[in-house]
Formats: sequence, structure tokens, C-alpha cells
Amino acid sequence: MTIGVVIRTLNESELIGRCLETLRGQRGAFELDIVVVDSGSTDSTLEIARSYGAGILELQPGEFDYSRALNVGIERVAGDFIVSLSAHAIPTTDDWLEKMAAPFDDPRVAGVASRQVPWPDAPWQEVHRLQHQFGSSLQGYSRETGQEIVFSNAASSIRRTVWRDVPFTLAAAEDHDWARRVVTGGWTIVYEPAAVVLHSHTENARQQALRMIDIYRAGDQTKGRRTRLRTLRDAVGILMRDARKIALLDEPIRRKLVYLTELFKMVCFYVIDFSRAGTTAERRREGPTQDAPKNGSAPTSAQNQAQDPAGRQVSP
Repeated sequence: MTIGVVIRTLNESELIGRCLETLRGQRGAFELDIVVVDSGSTDSTLEIARSYGAGILELQPGEFDYSRALNVGIERVAGDFIVSLSAHAIPTTDDWLEKMAAPFDDPRVAGVASRQVPWPDAPWQEVHRLQHQFGSSLQGYSRETGQEIVFSNAASSIRRTVWRDVPFTLAAAEDHDWARRVVTGGWTIVYEPAAVVLHSHTENARQQALRMIDIYRAGDQTKGRRTRLRTLRDAVGILMRDARKIALLDEPIRRKLVYLTELFKMVCFYVIDFSRAGTTAERRREGPTQDAPKNGSAPTSAQNQAQDPAGRQVSP
């Protein structure tokens, strides 16, 4: 069996080699066809990827959105099952691919989501977001369950035949939208907590705001025209939700004040930047996610906890 792997990149030289080495070390009765879809890296990302034998597809920076990059990558690779993996998402075991492929023995399964755990130095937003969204219980989501679906293209696998009928479409938050559409169409999504990757973001206030803007812009496609009043309401909602969660943290008052200051800055950037024109690609390059330096150790229980703004599924 051949499994296709699509890795979307922008300046991922720190971890792309480790990601590819981990994939090549996976055990199982399958071959891998790996393609890196890059959108204008200026570091050594592509040189490292080529050294591991990965195929390369290069998008012009202005052409990027999350769905387009994933769709062209899927078109390029072989395999009935396709894995989407961020370059900074590292499987923790050598049977990760086996666990991500096993649920497809059920012909009703369209996609499988991996569990994500934060790197040791992940910020408080990421630790709580990942712990809240990616639990320890196996879940199956169908039209009958009516639950919020756990599905993220930072580490997922999909059935190609389903993707042909239901490709990714949104510029951002494409993973959650896709999972919702295939479940509505009668397919099943599986969340497999035994398949684990290390994955989290380290972002400043401006970068957090830009990522949230892409998520909310995707939602605007179903909610109608974006207005300044809606943006202000979103910002107030984010501020109130996260401020309450910060207040409940088991942390010193001084640290909570630092968190609240960063939250306020993020909300201000959210309001200011939402009024600016710009594509997903332009905002991504203006404030790309810089993931934490990784030392390969497991997350510690002492990590801080709080809620990601709006508590939504996000793409890498």
C-alpha cells in the first residue's frame, strides 16, 4: 500500500528534517510518497526536504491559501489514503502511520485526526487549547452524533475518494469545514488519541491576531458581509472569554497580569488588522507562525493553561 504525505511549508528549516526523518522511520507494510508544498521559503527548507528525497511543489507566495496548498499536494502524491502533516508536527512513535491508517478498514471512514500535545515551551494559550480539544478518548463523529468534530490538518489522514468529491475549499480553517461537510454527507470522522504528534505554536500578539482573522474570515463566507461592529463584538467576546480563563489559572498574580496584557494587545491587533485589505497569503507572510524551539522532550504537567481565542480548530 502507498500512503501519500503532504507537508505545507514556509520557512520550516528548524524541523522539516526531523519531520521527514520520523516519517521515514515509521514501521508498517506501506510505501510513502511525500511532497512538500512550499509557499516561498527563504531559508534552507527546500534543500533539507530534497536531501530526504521528498518531492517539491512551489507556490508563489501570493497564490497561497491552506486549501489550495493541500489540494495541489494531494493531486501530486500517490495513494488511496493521504496524510496531511505540518513540518513542525512530529509523530512520537514509529507506529503513528499505522494508527492513522487503521480506521480506514471501515469503509465509512473519510478522515482520521491525530492527537496533538504541546511542546514543552508552548505558551499558555496553546497548552490549554490542545488539552481541551485533543483528549484521551477515541471518538467517532457521524451525522447522528451531533458533536463538535475534532479534526486538524496539522496531523490528519483522509480517504482520497472522498476528497475527490469533497475537496478542501476555505482559505483558512479548511480542516474543520471539510470534516463538517463530509460528516453531513454521511461519512464518519475518527479521532484517534493513540496516534500522537508534538505540535504547538509560539506566537506574539500580532501573529495570534492574524491567525484569528483568517479563521473568522473563513466563517464570514456563511455569515455575510463583515462589518466593523461585528469585528468589535468578536473582539469583546474574545477578551471576555480569555480574561475569565486567565483569572482561573493557578498562577501568580504577576504572571496573570502579563497574560492579560498580551491578550489585550492581541485583541487590539485583531480590530486594527481586520480593517486592512489583504489575502491569507499576505497576512501569513506578514506574521508567520514561529514555532517553539524543540528539544524532543515530552510536555510537562507544569505547563500553564488557558483557552485559545474563540476555542476554534486552526490550521498550521
